[in-house]
Amino acid sequence: MMRPPLHIPPPDEGLSVTVTHMPDSGRGAVLCIGSFATPLGPVIAIGAEGTLWALGLAAEIPAEDVRADLTARFPGARFVDAPEALAPAIATLIAGKGEIRVRLAGTGFQTRVWQALLEVPPGKVVSYATLAGMIGQPRAVRAVGTAVGANPVSWVVPCHRVTRTGGAIGGYHWGETVKRALLSREGAAIAPLLIAEF
Repeated sequence: MMRPPLHIPPPDEGLSVTVTHMPDSGRGAVLCIGSFATPLGPVIAIGAEGTLWALGLAAEIPAEDVRADLTARFPGARFVDAPEALAPAIATLIAGKGEIRVRLAGTGFQTRVWQALLEVPPGKVVSYATLAGMIGQPRAVRAVGTAVGANPVSWVVPCHRVTRTGGAIGGYHWGETVKRALLSREGAAIAPLLIAEF
């Protein structure tokens, strides 16, 4: 099923993310991979034709483990070390301004959760329960948490902006310290009264 790219406008003049779901499968794809130094520590990125397919943060986890985690998500793909192909997208992400294109491929439920994450503005946090309500599935809190944890393009698709209902930071695939650093960089306060209700 072909879906047109979804364009999420920036909250102000910040980052604009365009989502595509094509191709449906990564089998046979030739994907560029690269490692980048960022203010949050090393980042491993995978993509093709200017579109990010995956991004992981290697501040708490060894870079080779992050690379293995990300490449395992695309069985049948061939990887080429070509950081120069991904550098413009990473520079845009670090600057927090400009346009980034991401490929999100998952179940219908997962992609709805990931697209809802793009609606949470920088500096804000939502609870897993609020996110479940945002996609019209208020009882699916656990499933939403699983989908958030499976987000392939961390930082760009801001799964770090989801906390527990009581205000506790909650888990993060790339480590709690990285999640705290991302939230701090965006000026988010983590407290029960500051969890946005959409």
